[in-house]
Amino acid sequence: MKKAEVQIGEVYMAKISGRVVPVKILGESAYGGWTARNTITTRTVRIRSAQKLRYKAKNQTEVRS
Repeated sequence: MKKAEVQIGEVYMAKISGRVVPVKILGESAYGGWTARNTITTRTVRIRSAQKLRYKAKNQTEVRS
């Protein structure tokens, strides 16, 4: 994905700790990138670049095996 395509409030599939999981973008981070919430574990994560985001999820519970 590209930085310009990322929208706050949307759910994207992102590679976190070696797995592709759905994350909801909460806002921009003060340190660059975005603050997001892993919808499976409910932990807050920082997405440093748009390259971590794979594609827009169909719904918040989408799981890809």
